This record gives sequence, structure tokens and C-alpha cells, in this order.
Amino acid sequence: MMSKITSLAAICLALSVASCCHQKTVVPAGTSLKVEIEVIAKDPAKFSDRLLETEGVLKNAGGNYFTDLRLVLTGNKGGEIEVTAWAPLEVPPPRPGPNRPRRPKVMSDFLDRRMRLTGRLEDQGGKLILRVEKAEEIIDREGTDEK
Repeated sequence: MMSKITSLAAICLALSVASCCHQKTVVPAGTSLKVEIEVIAKDPAKFSDRLLETEGVLKNAGGNYFTDLRLVLTGNKGGEIEVTAWAPLEVPPPRPGPNRPRRPKVMSDFLDRRMRLTGRLEDQGGKLILRVEKAEEIIDREGTDEK
């Protein structure tokens, strides 16, 4: 009797250990999956239904901000992913006068800055692009970005 229980316990343990590395990683709904840009860039289709969080430097891979804007987030190891704009590209100048409101940030304010972006990859013209839902500039302790 004792050997049957021991055998059963050993089989259960072996099955649970063998299956753990073959299970898909489950991320609770509404929780972002932190992934390096290079990992996303290597196989973007793998992440197409996931809420992702990644960090890098925002660049314009196009030739001109106004006529050829192509926003990409570049990683430390050379990878890059295309991202959507989350702020206006431009705003009209404020009205003259003593109580001028501060100009809202536009996308050019974020270029060449380290950013933490959260969003989902979506198909746009046959390419998977990160549709940004949340953007944070990464500031070091001295108050300047970590370029």
C-alpha cells in the first residue's frame, strides 16, 4: 500500500515538473508584459494580442518630421519597433497676452528621449506597430533624461 502511494506521488511530481516549462506564460488581464525591444522586433507576431511595456529611445526614422515622420523606439542592443504618436504633432501658438497658457507637449518634445511605452501591437499596412496607450519619459535622479 505504501509503495503505491509513493509511486503515485512520484508520478504526480514528475508530471507537474515536466509540464511546467511547456505552459504558456499567463499574464493577468490588464497587466502589461515587460519585454525588451529586441525581443519584440525579432518576432512581433508572438506579442500581437498582448499589452506590452518596453523602454528605449524615441527616434524619427523618417527623413523629415513634418513630411516623413516614422516614429521608432530603439533598444540598447540595436533593435527597433515602430510606434504610433500619443501626442499631437503640432499645436497652434498661444494667443498673445499676459496669461499665456503653457503649450502642451508635442511629439517633437519626446524625440531622442528615453521613454517607457505601454501598448498593443496592431497591424497597419501589413506591419505590426505598437499602438501606444501610455507613455512616460524616463528621468534619472538628477532630473535629466538617461540618454
